[in-house]
Amino acid sequence: MFTGLVRTVILYILIIAGILVADQLTKWLVRATMAVGETRPFLPHLMQFTHVQNRGASFGILAGHRWVYMLLSAAALVVMGVLLFKYVSRHPLLTTALAFLIGGGAGNMIDRLFVTDAMGNKVVTDFFEFTFVDFAVFNVADIFITFGAVLLGVYIVFFEGKVEKRLKEQAEESQNDDGDGA
Repeated sequence: MFTGLVRTVILYILIIAGILVADQLTKWLVRATMAVGETRPFLPHLMQFTHVQNRGASFGILAGHRWVYMLLSAAALVVMGVLLFKYVSRHPLLTTALAFLIGGGAGNMIDRLFVTDAMGNKVVTDFFEFTFVDFAVFNVADIFITFGAVLLGVYIVFFEGKVEKRLKEQAEESQNDDGDGA
């Protein structure tokens, strides 16, 4: 019914959609069941839920400069979307990384556009808090942004050169095949 390429595109769209659903559902549940600042145990000695309203970007950076991260986030989402579709058959690690980054980035962008705190500020709902180390409170979108960035780094460091070499060899073979029939 569908070609392999179309199935692959659909798979990455479903990954992005799944990230968005998981992110928005968990944030909605936190907003619906916990007061801002409220903490509940989750994994003893490891993690708890703490409802935080974040006015900054991921992990609270750039708080107070909403227009900067909104513009950068929107541009990054567009660029990553173009790269995902351009390189959908290049390497699964690259495309998975891009899908994770797009899903996470879009999840936080939805909050920045539609979620408002009591003072009228646009905020992102965060709720995962480590109890064994002092670290930023974060959400599902932040997790996928982080894993996507790590996967992208692994791809660039360990796979990009090999993929480029393979593609160059394939292009040379194709050129040689075209030249033989002339």
